Amino acid sequence: MVLPRVGQSIRLHFTGSSEEEQDLGVYKSRITDMTEELASIELPTSENTGRTGVFRPGTSCLVWYIGEDGSRYEFRSSIVKRESGHLPVLLLPLPKKEEIVRTQRRNYLRIDAALDIAVKHQDPLRRYHFLAKTMDISGGGLSFSCDESYRLREKDVLQVWIALPRKNGNVQQAYAELEIVRQKAPAEKGLHQWISGKFTKISEQDRVKVVRACYERQLELRQKGVED
Repeated sequence: MVLPRVGQSIRLHFTGSSEEEQDLGVYKSRITDMTEELASIELPTSENTGRTGVFRPGTSCLVWYIGEDGSRYEFRSSIVKRESGHLPVLLLPLPKKEEIVRTQRRNYLRIDAALDIAVKHQDPLRRYHFLAKTMDISGGGLSFSCDESYRLREKDVLQVWIALPRKNGNVQQAYAELEIVRQKAPAEKGLHQWISGKFTKISEQDRVKVVRACYERQLELRQKGVED
């Protein structure tokens, strides 16, 4: 299982030791530093009020976060102490990796994006190899449009190489095998057909690249005021 990383947002459900503070509610925070045994986190703020609280040493909590594979992970911990420096932080013991539990796999964020892809079909009678543009993409699959002369059908498995631009201007490559789940013929002669598929084979490293690119694109759109 995967530990959270420095800079990652986390959620904490605190439970106090006394009866009157048995349930302190859910707070959000961010990891500022980590050692092999401890994580330091920003002072948590309540998701309901936006205010921080008084968290005494020994206060138990359930910590959860979203991994780069899109799954939710959680573990139990407790406050060791509070440190006051330039920014006050709380210290939490980190669990052993086998103590981290993956509780659910959430749906991958899907964004509209025109990314360059290379597509290859290995069928003996349809040995296609062409370039196309995606219409949308997520960590679980993508859709693209292409010329109707490519006779693609549902259940076909394609090889796809995806060009993923990063915020720093670099371009990463990701490779996947894509099973077509839907093919829509063009509305008129001469227009492109629409293909939608799911990844049936992709390395976790390449899936992380896709997921990261989707979140960077969403953040970029939000900063431009395109999305709420």
